[in-house]
Amino acid sequence: MVVFVGVYTAFALSEYRVEQEAEAHRDQIRQALIREIEEITFRTRRAAEYLPIIVAFYDSSIAVGAMPPLEPMIEPIRVRSHMWEAALQSGGLNLLDVPTMYRISEFYNALNAGFEQLAQLRELSETVLIPNLGRGPEEFYDPLTKTLRPKYAWYLDGLRRSVDLAVEITSLGEGIVEDLKVEG
Repeated sequence: MVVFVGVYTAFALSEYRVEQEAEAHRDQIRQALIREIEEITFRTRRAAEYLPIIVAFYDSSIAVGAMPPLEPMIEPIRVRSHMWEAALQSGGLNLLDVPTMYRISEFYNALNAGFEQLAQLRELSETVLIPNLGRGPEEFYDPLTKTLRPKYAWYLDGLRRSVDLAVEITSLGEGIVEDLKVEG
């Protein structure tokens, strides 16, 4: 009986240590994801505040018949999701519940969509906008209607999509960070 109690106690203690290590590992992953998502949402929040101002400028200028120059979107913007990628590859997500994992995945998918939108704006700026910058506003706007020519409609459409994506990414990220902090 003493041997049985001793073996059982040793087994229970070992299981307790494994659970404690898993909890510490889970907490480290959670904290690292919080830091990474907060950094990303800091940037997307700024974009969500700044881009609507640009869109409003174009909309109001065009509405009064002005033909403001289109500014090429060529600045490379890239944020690496190191912690998310590391968590995926190391099996660290096994330590998170499925709904949390799904929401985090949703956030990073929206982030990737945002990067794709920005890459598309950059590519179109480089291939369509920049080569025509010296041609004057009539290249970009119909002189009679003072509206963007269909060839350049992608510019404002892309900016509007970028606003929507920045707002979505920021909202998702802030919600996830809040939930991850409560879990801790």
